[in-house]
Amino acid sequence: MFKGLLLVLFLVFSSVASYAQSDFDKDIVVLNQSRSDKVKAVFKELMNYYEEEDEQGFFSLVSEDRFLQDFMLFSEAIEKDFRLYDILSFDYWIDKITDDGVKRYLYVKWEKRFQANNQATEQTKTGYSRFLFDEINGKYKLIELAGNNLWGDSLDEWKEEVPEISGQESEEKTQQALPDLTVENVHCDNGDVIFDIKNIGNGDTTQGSVEYRFNTINNIYEQDISSGEIVHIEEYVSSCDSGDVVEVDPNNQIEESNEDNNKAIVSANGPSPVAGP
Repeated sequence: MFKGLLLVLFLVFSSVASYAQSDFDKDIVVLNQSRSDKVKAVFKELMNYYEEEDEQGFFSLVSEDRFLQDFMLFSEAIEKDFRLYDILSFDYWIDKITDDGVKRYLYVKWEKRFQANNQATEQTKTGYSRFLFDEINGKYKLIELAGNNLWGDSLDEWKEEVPEISGQESEEKTQQALPDLTVENVHCDNGDVIFDIKNIGNGDTTQGSVEYRFNTINNIYEQDISSGEIVHIEEYVSSCDSGDVVEVDPNNQIEESNEDNNKAIVSANGPSPVAGP
């Protein structure tokens, strides 16, 4: 009888303990998920404030007291970003959130397209960054950055404050703004060959001059050609016939985003581009 009673009590307490433990585990899972959701939400708010160049809103989500790097330098870097960049758009993909007690590490793969205020060309940067958030009075705030500079890369002093992480891209992998020279509207007129050199790339030429060739005649346009600029050329030649070829940058002195569209020919039906080197 006594043994039976002990067995019943053991089963009851085991069941209660098992239920309590299961309930506790569920609460922990829900709490962890809630924290992760909060971090994602705060990061998206930071992105929105950055795109809108809302400095006050941005720094309302950054903890000055717990920031692990130079807070004043980070502030200067963000201010310079806002002065220097005219942000066009962002694409970002959250890679993972790593648990660290209450703190959360957020890893983000991103691509940033922007236009420097003193330039007319669009630039693109990609990177991989890590952001550390801490919960302060029930709200998560940013306390550290690492990896590629999604924010603040306009200030070199801030770049030195940001540690590297595994998987980040080197600066050399940042997309470079390059020219792309083409020849258009080639035709003959009373002993002249007439054509346009157009820069359809997102960067300017930087050699100080641009060489061009008509058949075996070489000449130089003695200025750089900006992105989107069209240069009109009229060159006197001894003969100009259908099938003759005009080529810009024939010796590949200028680095271009596309090296295979530098030729055009005079055809019986009007000017025609030539693909290939």
